[in-house]
Amino acid sequence: MDRQDRKILNILQADGRCAYSDIGDKIGLSTTAVKDRIDKLQAKGVLKHFSIDVAIRPVGYRVKAFIFVGIDKPEDCKRFEEVVSDIPNIQECHHVTGMFNYLLKVLATDMEELERLLSDQLKIPGIVSRTETTIVFSSIKDSRYVDCLVEGE
Repeated sequence: MDRQDRKILNILQADGRCAYSDIGDKIGLSTTAVKDRIDKLQAKGVLKHFSIDVAIRPVGYRVKAFIFVGIDKPEDCKRFEEVVSDIPNIQECHHVTGMFNYLLKVLATDMEELERLLSDQLKIPGIVSRTETTIVFSSIKDSRYVDCLVEGE
């Protein structure tokens, strides 16, 4: 992956609907060259997919929370991962170091839905031993942008 590929990735992150010809104009490549590079980035798994970023409030989510999950037996981690993968309210699940095994980012329509998620869906008998929940008041920065023009490369 060269500097041109990195420029393309940054442009697409800022505007996923940017036309190949516009990208080419910005970085000095033909439309065909841009398309070929994007196809190769997709084939390599660098460019995972094209998507949109939806604001959560207008679609009904009023609560964002982070939940730490503790699991005592390492052999139970796989089962936990399978369960949380099927819960739509869980946006992210990270295996982490520290006092807990996992960190979840969740959305809920209200506090009652968050409570149900914690008590009904995440309270997996014999697997989840403890949780700690942090409610988000506001997000100062909430971005998935990855600067692909790393200095020194």
